[in-house]
Amino acid sequence: MKYLLCGLWLLSQTLWAVTIEVVTEEYPPYNYLEQGQVKGISTAIVAATLERAEYDYKITILPWSRAYHQTQKNPNTLIYSISRSQQREPYFHWIGVIADIQYHFFTLSSRQDIQPFNQLKEAKKFNIGSTRDDHVEQFLVLQGFKKLQRNNSHEANLEKLLMDRIDLWPVAKETASYYLHKRALDLSNELKIVYTIKDFSDNKLYIAMGLQTDIEIVKKIRKALNEIKQDGTYDKLIKEY
Repeated sequence: MKYLLCGLWLLSQTLWAVTIEVVTEEYPPYNYLEQGQVKGISTAIVAATLERAEYDYKITILPWSRAYHQTQKNPNTLIYSISRSQQREPYFHWIGVIADIQYHFFTLSSRQDIQPFNQLKEAKKFNIGSTRDDHVEQFLVLQGFKKLQRNNSHEANLEKLLMDRIDLWPVAKETASYYLHKRALDLSNELKIVYTIKDFSDNKLYIAMGLQTDIEIVKKIRKALNEIKQDGTYDKLIKEY
């Protein structure tokens, strides 16, 4: 019994002492860098969760592809805001939902040659700006899309769209609006939705950790996320944004 209790104490101390490396991308309003600080609704929820779990943590903004692969490779690394799919399911511990999202294909309002369409396959004839290894890109590749211009950021896709170097930009409305606002431009004037991307995800964003992370750490963080949802902290943060 003495050795059992000692082992349990050492395990608890190990779990307590861990510092969580948190990685994400620029995807406002969910997560973004402002004046040297990582902000956004998802960031606030992740911070509240890790503080409830009593873990020290450090949040770093990276290109999505780097964050995605780093989480799978390194223990004690947490990624957000990540969409969940059958393709990604085996590679992560899925901790829980932190936000809702809906993706659309945007084009320039001035593009009279591109009108709203009803089937995803109609987008295959257009040049599409995608972000490396993000959920939409992975989905489009699986659907047989060939005309993808891969970039490291969503803002780079907007830049190409405004310069007529791509035809379509798949992104959430809130994110498109944020990046246009940074340029003193209005979404309703500059862009139009030609297709809402459906039936490829549950339209949720998650917290996840790689399989290299101890499952007890995952359980502790999952428990903390559930607690902030139950005690009203989560709803309060959502309303603040």
